[in-house]
Amino acid sequence: MVSISAAANTARQVNVNKTESLEAKPQKTLAGAALGAVADGVSISTLAGRLSAAAEHTSERLKGLDHKALQDQLIADDRKVFYELDTAHKTAAAAQLPQPEDKASAGSATAATAFVNGKGSNPFAGLSSEQLSTISHDESGTFTINERRAAATQAYREEEAWRQQVVSQAMQEYNNTGKMTKFFSAVLDHYNNLPQLEKAAYPENYASDLQDKIKLDFNYFNHSPGNTGPTKGSIADVTNNNKFPAKLDLFDMLGVKLQDRSGQIGS
Repeated sequence: MVSISAAANTARQVNVNKTESLEAKPQKTLAGAALGAVADGVSISTLAGRLSAAAEHTSERLKGLDHKALQDQLIADDRKVFYELDTAHKTAAAAQLPQPEDKASAGSATAATAFVNGKGSNPFAGLSSEQLSTISHDESGTFTINERRAAATQAYREEEAWRQQVVSQAMQEYNNTGKMTKFFSAVLDHYNNLPQLEKAAYPENYASDLQDKIKLDFNYFNHSPGNTGPTKGSIADVTNNNKFPAKLDLFDMLGVKLQDRSGQIGS
């Protein structure tokens, strides 16, 4: 069994407030915007300009915040973005206009609203994790709340898919070697490539803890580091059973449980 410090439980635990209202600035009603995904209606230069403006605003907004304050901001952003999907909230969200108020940006906003309402594909599929984070945490009004929700949903789904893949590989590694060193290395690489704000969802010592586990190269089957033989009382010594626990959630133990958004993320 993997022993993980209880301190790792400081990861993101976002419980969306079902009754929280949109805390957005007054927006003009979106009218006459042609429905279409970003890939169809937004020029590269338009999207690049919006991303640049949003990133600059977010950088100023979060300047000087420590890890705990960033973590709190991440939770607050998620609560706003994953608003209650009732008629009042959906109407208010759909009425928002993006900046700039041009055809391409309006098309993106309309496509995001269609996605949230289950009537279209995600307009931000294919963007990088950095771009998705920039959109989902934008408070400048450049991106509408539904664009932010669509971006956050895409990021969630990609993270979920990656976790399923890496856990499957970890099970194979454990069953074949008794170790999870490659798993810890893959998780560390993934963490190092996350957008800066998303790292706030993880414990502050997350990277160093993974580095220690990689260096230890522990064999959980033999209950010993490296390639030494089984220790007395180990799984290998007592049961000769090296099967990976079927219901073991590795990311729970690492303190980074992925918030279940299956009922909140649209189509």
